[in-house]
Amino acid sequence: MTVSSTTTKVSYSGDGTTSAFAYSFKIFNDSDLVVIVRNDTTGTETTKTINTDYLVSNAGESDGGTVTFKFDTGNSGDSNYDTTDRRPQSGETVLLKRVMTLTQNTDYTPNDSFPAAAHEEALDKLTFIQQQQQEEIDRTFKFAQTDTGTITIPTSTERASKYLGFDTNGDVIAVAGTADVSPISTFAATIVDDTSASAVRATIGLGDLATLNTVGSSQIDANAVTASELNISGNGTSGQAITSDGDGSFSYTTLAVGFSSGMVIPFAGTSAPTGFLLCGGQAVNTFTYKDLHAVISNTYGGDAYNAGVTDQSGATTTFNLPDLQGRVVAGKDDMSGSSANRLTDAVTGGLNGDTLGDTGGTESHTLTSAQSGLRQHNHTATTTAVTPISSTSSPDFTIETQNARNEGTNSSLFTTTINNSSALDASEAHNNVQPTIILNYIIKT
Repeated sequence: MTVSSTTTKVSYSGDGTTSAFAYSFKIFNDSDLVVIVRNDTTGTETTKTINTDYLVSNAGESDGGTVTFKFDTGNSGDSNYDTTDRRPQSGETVLLKRVMTLTQNTDYTPNDSFPAAAHEEALDKLTFIQQQQQEEIDRTFKFAQTDTGTITIPTSTERASKYLGFDTNGDVIAVAGTADVSPISTFAATIVDDTSASAVRATIGLGDLATLNTVGSSQIDANAVTASELNISGNGTSGQAITSDGDGSFSYTTLAVGFSSGMVIPFAGTSAPTGFLLCGGQAVNTFTYKDLHAVISNTYGGDAYNAGVTDQSGATTTFNLPDLQGRVVAGKDDMSGSSANRLTDAVTGGLNGDTLGDTGGTESHTLTSAQSGLRQHNHTATTTAVTPISSTSSPDFTIETQNARNEGTNSSLFTTTINNSSALDASEAHNNVQPTIILNYIIKT
């Protein structure tokens, strides 16, 4: 016959009711037709068995025939009867495909008349085989017509559990690193084929909420979730949130509101609330408090930061919190962009107001003489006689001086000289602490 059609396969969608499916191309034998049923959810393909799952009609006819799946027709004498329902179900795809055996069965006897029919059938079979191979080639990766290269994939040992990639020349290579070759779950497969975020939300069961950019009170039932359903008692208070206790139960917890990681505030309590740590200069884990570390880094000490740490395996990687034990806080001297020079190390004895985390100052201080401007004094006095006021008058007077006293009538007057001798420098320390109240300082994690 003339082979004018290139059709080699046909597919249908199952519905659980239809049992007969037509094929429109010629086959020589029933076994030349392969019947495959695919589960559209999992992608699993199952090749069915002739005479067990289905029957084929009209083999050898140029217009094709019918594949009929077996099921309980109500007539046990029917060739299509089977107690098991073998009809393709909803969510399944049926594929009818011609697959020829790659053999040559035509034999010519010498000196016999030319077997035209057998010769034509052989040519038909060769054409069918070529169509079959072309269909398979069409489902493979192919070079562009202008590409002159050849591809040789790495050996099975080289490519085992690895990705295939292409080098700078476009040649296939086994990409470094180990690929996760475990299959995705059935649920994940339902998401992978979604083409939009709203489709994903619909797949995971958000319903009408899947298409909303915002959720208003109209979309939430006032009694959708109650405290009893969450296994917590009471209704909480203003400013509290529902948090997990880690054992499957829930409770109301007052959370830190309006604070960003790294913010430091005075705190009158004895222990830091949830979301905060005391500023005691202690070392904490970089991963556990990664948000805080992103802000303060290792400014206040700690191990060298390892950016590759992604889990608790990096527990030895730490950073220190600010140490505010017994310290007051001063504003950084160059917050405006240039130093105000109000806290300089030349005056403060090493405290540099331009350096974040720098420390200095003492509880008490001993002044030197140069710093005080005051000196301790010891004094001595000497007296010198002078001529009496008058030889004829007789005044009565009393003169008192330091270390000298003279009384009498018409006596000689003495003068007194006071000398600074043996001066001593100040040597006592004075309190350097301003009026103070002691509170804790806490930092937001």
